Amino acid sequence: MSQSRGYLDDNPELESALEWAERWYHVPVLLVLLGFMLWNRVRSWENFIVDGEVLFSGNDAWYHYRSTQYVVNNWPATMPFDPWTYFPYGTSTGQFGTLLDQIVATVALIIGLGSPSEQTVAMTLLFAPAVLGTLVAVPTYLVGRRLGGRLGGVTAVTVMAFSTGGLLQRSRVGFSDHHVAEALFQILGVLGVMVAVSAAARDKPIYEQFIERDIDALRDTISWSMLAGVAIAMYLWVWPPGVLLLGILGVFFLLRLCLEYVHDSSPEHTAIAGAITMVTAAVVSASRINVLEITATAQSLLQPGLALAVGFGCVFMAWLARFMEQREYGQYVYPATVFGILAFGAVLMAVLTPDLWSFFTNNVMRVIGLTTSETANTVGEASPLRNAGVLFDRHGFAVIVAGIGGLILLGKQFLSDDAPAEEMLVVVWAVFILLATFTQRRFAYYLVAPIAVLSGMVVGRFIRWFDFSADDGIEYYQVMTILTVLLVIVVPLFAFGTTPVEAGSTGPGPSIQGWDESLQWMEGNTPAEGAYGSGGDATLEYYGTYERQEDFDYQEGQYGVLSWWDYGHWITTRAERVPNANPFQQGTETVAPFLVAQNETQANNILDSTDEDDAKTRYIAVDWKMAETNGNLNGKFFAPATFADGVEPGDYYSRMYIQSQDGARQITFQQQAYYETMTARLYRFHGSAAEPQPIVVDWENKQTRQGAQYRGAPTNEQEPEGQRQGQIVRQFESMEQARQYVEEDATAQIGGFGDNPSERVSAMEHYRLVGSSETEAFPNNPRYQSSAWAKIFERVPGATIEGTGPANATVRAAVQMRNPATNKTFVYRQRTQTDQNGNFEMTVPYSTTGYDDWGTDEGYTNVSVRAETQYQFTAIGANNGNRTGFTGATEVTEGQVIGEDDDAATVELEPVTIQQGNGTSGESRTPMTEDAAEAGA
Repeated sequence: MSQSRGYLDDNPELESALEWAERWYHVPVLLVLLGFMLWNRVRSWENFIVDGEVLFSGNDAWYHYRSTQYVVNNWPATMPFDPWTYFPYGTSTGQFGTLLDQIVATVALIIGLGSPSEQTVAMTLLFAPAVLGTLVAVPTYLVGRRLGGRLGGVTAVTVMAFSTGGLLQRSRVGFSDHHVAEALFQILGVLGVMVAVSAAARDKPIYEQFIERDIDALRDTISWSMLAGVAIAMYLWVWPPGVLLLGILGVFFLLRLCLEYVHDSSPEHTAIAGAITMVTAAVVSASRINVLEITATAQSLLQPGLALAVGFGCVFMAWLARFMEQREYGQYVYPATVFGILAFGAVLMAVLTPDLWSFFTNNVMRVIGLTTSETANTVGEASPLRNAGVLFDRHGFAVIVAGIGGLILLGKQFLSDDAPAEEMLVVVWAVFILLATFTQRRFAYYLVAPIAVLSGMVVGRFIRWFDFSADDGIEYYQVMTILTVLLVIVVPLFAFGTTPVEAGSTGPGPSIQGWDESLQWMEGNTPAEGAYGSGGDATLEYYGTYERQEDFDYQEGQYGVLSWWDYGHWITTRAERVPNANPFQQGTETVAPFLVAQNETQANNILDSTDEDDAKTRYIAVDWKMAETNGNLNGKFFAPATFADGVEPGDYYSRMYIQSQDGARQITFQQQAYYETMTARLYRFHGSAAEPQPIVVDWENKQTRQGAQYRGAPTNEQEPEGQRQGQIVRQFESMEQARQYVEEDATAQIGGFGDNPSERVSAMEHYRLVGSSETEAFPNNPRYQSSAWAKIFERVPGATIEGTGPANATVRAAVQMRNPATNKTFVYRQRTQTDQNGNFEMTVPYSTTGYDDWGTDEGYTNVSVRAETQYQFTAIGANNGNRTGFTGATEVTEGQVIGEDDDAATVELEPVTIQQGNGTSGESRTPMTEDAAEAGA
């Protein structure tokens, strides 16, 4: 007997306390861990309250808010169709308006005593991910306990509590997306199947018991299997693409039943549990079908169909096993036959239904194929996880321990005849989720659960080897062993990378705050949907109920707002306008080519090809990220350039690598094609013409030690070694000097940096800046000239200006505009040629007067960006045989610009004296010269 055992015999009260602690220690520990998880996720909640309003993080959270509010208004119904996004078609919301939104709406209704305010709904949704993220720990503990006892369960929750991976990031307050609900209901489904197959292994149900209606013997297997099916269906209700879990279970049952036959065990018991589980999942999920087609993005025929296929497979394999047992086939004939039938079926599907075959193979490769498409690479969460070291940074040694645990369980399946089926399920689940994570980094929020339970299993079973119990006494080395193991797993989570406390701190982010000002401006200063051109109230009910349809018929006065798909939900919920594209990636086939269109005519044709006759795209919203080509600065220009057909990002900009104090740094410089795009012409130049400046970008072609070619800064041989990086941007006194330098240097180009094109960019005639956010993008960076974060442009017919001046001369027009949001000015410029009689005509998008005559009450825009001058015109021509300057000025009314006044503005250019060194003189002389510095807007 050990000394501690003898000491306990002499102290019965202490022995009783230790026995109680051994039995119940996990309860207070779990409560502390759950408390920490909840606190760590909610402690930054006040950051999301801005000026009394809730601002969510990310994009999808905003559409969940809309979906949840709809359920509150129409409980428990969800939104069948939404015309408030994807103009001019509208869309059904397959992955929104799901069980998650119904749960949050129900809680909001309870909190609001049946009539919650919008603020109550928003606050409920704000905290939902933190609560759900904490609840994930409960099934994680239960799974960990099944594999490694109570200590295994506690260890699993400990790993989950202190991991800084995708689950923490997506379960913090404010990140009100469906991801954390996916993780919760997926592990509930896995837990349900674990219990079901374990009950089947214990009770050993067979076919004859169903014939004899032996309910007592079948009760546990049937009950647990049906509950598992319900849990799986609930997961599919939360996220229809969760058919991934059905695939995982299909592979598990396939491998497990084959393995049981090889080990001379009847696969019938497990097959019965599988069949009941999958049929239940099929029936329950079928109750939510809203699309009679095969698609993974909505509640369709796919979910119940695939579940039934797995269930049928279980029944078939059970029958086949009996058939072969009766004929005494060899043990390996069974798996060979099964896989042969599957191979034949796959070939048959590929030949007879190639579209269906492509659907399944493409989706499998997209989720677990370790490959990704170019367009998917533009989406952060859909891009692959290329650096495996990230897993160690997020989960510490738990990743390694979990890997060891997986190998132990896998080896046990092949070496032992009585290895539990639930252990194999966990291994298959972990492998698939690991593949999914490396294929799309978004699935990292699933991965923490397999890592946690497998590491918990290793710790729990390792400690069991030391036979730690109060009955045998507590030895010093046993206590130290437990502490050492736990410290090895937990400490790296704090020692390396971001600590869980640091990772738990968050806020809505600068993007939504930068955009929100412009969207609030849009809501208050543009016509309501249905009132464009006529005034009055909206004719499109914001929370209306609309029948599901392929193409919504928008009415006269309803209109779309074009922006990149990232911002679609913000436009819907914050501006209450209809975006052309949304984060469902709908509308990219229109928006992407528009944003990279090389001229105004091409862009207009793109819109005209999709717009309806009586419902048009009226506004364009562009932010600095859409115009930024450097992805390292969060630029998004590469995205539409990737989505658009026939072009690629390299057509618009090039990368250069330079040395800085922080090491090698990537910068980008633009080609002329970039400055011709609608994105650049709108955001950088506000539709104005832009002239090249005597600025040259210089580089040098270099290569790495491996022989890869790249562009780097030019080398200055006059500087000492290590300091030879030359100038990248060179400023010249004239364009002639700049062009001469480029002619003599093949690795240089005029412009391409900031707002400096290589060639002239012509003016736009039908797009004008009407409003913007007050928040500026990089106010301390001269590259952006303190430009507004997001800018709103209106598509207008434009006003016609007719005039006379010198014959066959170039006429230049300019008007100075002021954006009150940033209190900055810019100059809109355009030029045209007079004919042989001196007549000219141009169309301009900006008015100079009459703003108050045409506002939202009349169905038009309350224009904030207004002129400070008349349109001023200059020309150089001949007068009595001498070169003479001509000037003139005119007003353009708002009615003329928006098409309510068909009369043309007129101007007559009068000759003025050209003074040496002073330009033109006279009352009409303009201070806005061609090379005037732009202040930005």
